Amino acid sequence: MSIISVRTTEEEKELIKEYAQFFGMSVSDFVRSTVIDRIEDLVDLKEIETYEKNRTQEVNKTISLDEVKKQLSL
Repeated sequence: MSIISVRTTEEEKELIKEYAQFFGMSVSDFVRSTVIDRIEDLVDLKEIETYEKNRTQEVNKTISLDEVKKQLSL
């Protein structure tokens, strides 16, 4: 496993420690999960932006559930 160092002010350090304790986590686990959650949010946002761009350019084609059933002879 790798180690990443982060420089913070004393106030930031205490704030991070308080939040980690509140969630019953170590500082390391709290920071790791928070950073990973943020990255996942950014990836999701990029996917939404791509979808919206394609939707406005009519790249994405959607059909109704009834049309799907009809195509599958259901």
